[in-house]
Amino acid sequence: MKRRDRGQNLVEAALVLLVFFALLFAVIDCGQVLVAHQALVERVRAAMRWGVVRPWDGTGEQVANLILYNQSEEPRAAREGYLGLTRENVQVRYAPAVPARPDDERLTVAIVNYHYRFMSPWVAQGFINPRPVMMSAPMAYRAVADGTVPTADR
Repeated sequence: MKRRDRGQNLVEAALVLLVFFALLFAVIDCGQVLVAHQALVERVRAAMRWGVVRPWDGTGEQVANLILYNQSEEPRAAREGYLGLTRENVQVRYAPAVPARPDDERLTVAIVNYHYRFMSPWVAQGFINPRPVMMSAPMAYRAVADGTVPTADR
C-alpha cells in the first residue's frame, strides 16, 4: 500500500464516519422524541383516569400535580416537573353537566407546548410540539341532585 493510498483512506473514512454519526444521532433523537411523547401520553391517561373517578376539586390542581410530580399534592421542596414540564404546560378543564344534558359532565386534560430536547450537535435548539397531548372523558363520579351524597356510577 502506497503512502498516498493511506491518506486517501483516512479522508474517505472521515467522510463516511461523519455521515454515519449524523445518522446515528438522528435515530437517537427520533427515539428520544417518541419515548418522551409516549411517556407524556401515559401521564395524561393516568391523571385523566384518576380525575374522573374522584370528585372535582374546583381547580384541577390535583390532576395537574399528578402529571407534573406523580402525586396529587405539590411537593414541599421545589423540584422540576416530569420531563421538564411546568404548570403552564398542563391544562385541566372541567365541563359541568347542564340541566338539559345531565350526563355531559367531562374532564379534559392536556399537555401543551412541550419542549423536546435533542442530543445531536447539529440541532442547536429544541422543538416545541405545536399539537397538544390531550384526552377528554366523562366523569364517573357524580353527586346526587342536592349535592350532599356522592355516588360512583361505574
